[in-house]
Amino acid sequence: MKKIPILAAALCLLPTSAALAADDYVMLKINGQNISAAEVQQSWEGLFPPGTAPAFDTASPAVQQNVLRGIVTEKLLLIESEKQGIETRDAVRQEVEAARRKIILQHFLDQKSANLIGEDEIQAEYKRMAKKLAEEEEIRARHILVASEKEAKELYERIEKGESFAKLAEEYSKDPSTAAEGGDLGYFTADKMVKPFAQAAFSLKKGEVSEPVESPFGWHVILVEDRRSATIPTLNDARGAILLQLQDEKLSSYINNLLSAAEVSYFSPKGKELPFNKKPAPLKRDGE
Repeated sequence: MKKIPILAAALCLLPTSAALAADDYVMLKINGQNISAAEVQQSWEGLFPPGTAPAFDTASPAVQQNVLRGIVTEKLLLIESEKQGIETRDAVRQEVEAARRKIILQHFLDQKSANLIGEDEIQAEYKRMAKKLAEEEEIRARHILVASEKEAKELYERIEKGESFAKLAEEYSKDPSTAAEGGDLGYFTADKMVKPFAQAAFSLKKGEVSEPVESPFGWHVILVEDRRSATIPTLNDARGAILLQLQDEKLSSYINNLLSAAEVSYFSPKGKELPFNKKPAPLKRDGE
């Protein structure tokens, strides 16, 4: 199936025309059909991550013309599709209904989330987090990640003989996010790393290098450069993450309560009633 141009795709599902607000005006007329400035702004905002779009009238004239051309093109294509009755096809109706449900649910969950968490809960969670961090230690470490134990042992022996850890990491490490920085991972607490790596790293003293350690990512050689008490972020710095965490917890509880109260029946193709688990079933890993 041929794809419509990127701009038209980004501007799809233009809002239908409605009565203009007091400060709105008709920005476009397309074969007698009105498109308001508010509708243009809404389409423009769809090209950006939520909450980041500038006002349409601050864009350069060339950008404005390209956006308007995309809106006009889309409107003309929608008119032509209506003439051919595309929107009445069963497959199209099903997709539109699925999109409608998704939009409604997202707005409902956004609204629900906005009213779930009070400032007192954020402050209480911050105090709990700060207390936990005050009891934790963090380290600054470098690592070299390779595919085999043999290669890791060879690198460990070269480091033990005095070669630069950072230079070897830059040359041999398969970790794309740290190799260029000599394997520098910065400061982290134990819970930020996979268990085998964390256990090895936190068992080292400042300046010590680990023998090869296996993790799900491969084989590591680790150098601990510093140890210190965990850094406690300010409330303002932590607020966003705390809010998301508490919203997720409360939404999960809300959804679980809905499931618990619901009467659900599950049937096979032959009409036999099957067991339905209202709680997520644990998934087995390959080989289990």
